[in-house]
Amino acid sequence: MDNFHIFEKAAALLEGGENVALVTVVSTTGSTPGKVGYKMLVWAEGQQTFGTVGGGLVEGEMIEQAGRMLSKPSSKTFTFNLGDTPDDEKGICGGSAELLIETFDKNALPVFHDLVGAADSDESTVLLSIISPDALPRKILIRNAALPADVELSSEIVSAIKEVAAGIRGSVRVSAGEADAFIEGMARLPAVVLFGAGHLSCHVARYAKGVHFRVAVYDDRCEYANRQRFPDADEIIVADFGRVLDKVRIDRRSYVVIVTRGHKYDETVLEQVITTDARYIGMIGSKRKTQTILSRLRQREVPADLLDRVFSPIGISIGAVTPEEIALSIVCELVKIRRLGREHQIGHLTLCRPGDST
Repeated sequence: MDNFHIFEKAAALLEGGENVALVTVVSTTGSTPGKVGYKMLVWAEGQQTFGTVGGGLVEGEMIEQAGRMLSKPSSKTFTFNLGDTPDDEKGICGGSAELLIETFDKNALPVFHDLVGAADSDESTVLLSIISPDALPRKILIRNAALPADVELSSEIVSAIKEVAAGIRGSVRVSAGEADAFIEGMARLPAVVLFGAGHLSCHVARYAKGVHFRVAVYDDRCEYANRQRFPDADEIIVADFGRVLDKVRIDRRSYVVIVTRGHKYDETVLEQVITTDARYIGMIGSKRKTQTILSRLRQREVPADLLDRVFSPIGISIGAVTPEEIALSIVCELVKIRRLGREHQIGHLTLCRPGDST
């Protein structure tokens, strides 16, 4: 689950008059169920939760501790050494983890509104959480590495902020004397933009959400592109395929999957999105039909280096046959590009519409 949904949920609870506890994994060593940056909200005297810090014994203890702290704003860290935990309670993990619990009342609502905005913006934003034993929670948003003039920070913390903002480091816990800190980036989740709302797209959308992509669905038929068929989609657009860039944002965090109802529409969409900064552009179809589309685009003077970006046939080769398996192969490719980049590309699976031939 991404920061945006955690902070959005916290803001809604605070608006409703609930105190909330935000639990964050701030450091780990060895094997642990929760990784650095995992977050969970606790409210209603510890009876309600949202998100996870890894489950199991640690999460249960954090829910209990957070419930005790909810009566007023506070902050406290907890350290767990799973190597000292009985085997039947720790599972396969034997490392250690430090978690931060921060509790907030309605006075923190502006802070969470800012966090929601930062998590959904294109700015390079870093969240600095000051860790001071038994102190009030303190969170500072730092945009575009512009350090606040009214806050004294150690050189270690300043250096870490700049490295996280530049993408050199991930989320990090910094020990710096009296005021330690947890520093994390606030970038939006990458988005899968599905052009075509047919049966295959339903499965792609579900799998993509399960591996933490945002999902946008685009089709020119409202009987296909609707909330009943795509209950978990973040955005549904019903519009003509001829002007897609007027209706949907595609940027360097976008993964475009072209699976419309026909090659004519595939070509129309591809000619538009090929000029964007999309991280991934994939188009379903046989090798023959794909080459026909690419040849026509070359004749219309679309540069070769842009056409070379297209993944088609689409998907990783797993021997997929059913729509569910084909969708899985597509999402596997999205994850591979997201985590490893294009240079680690491996063999594709030839995926065709019924009636296509290779």
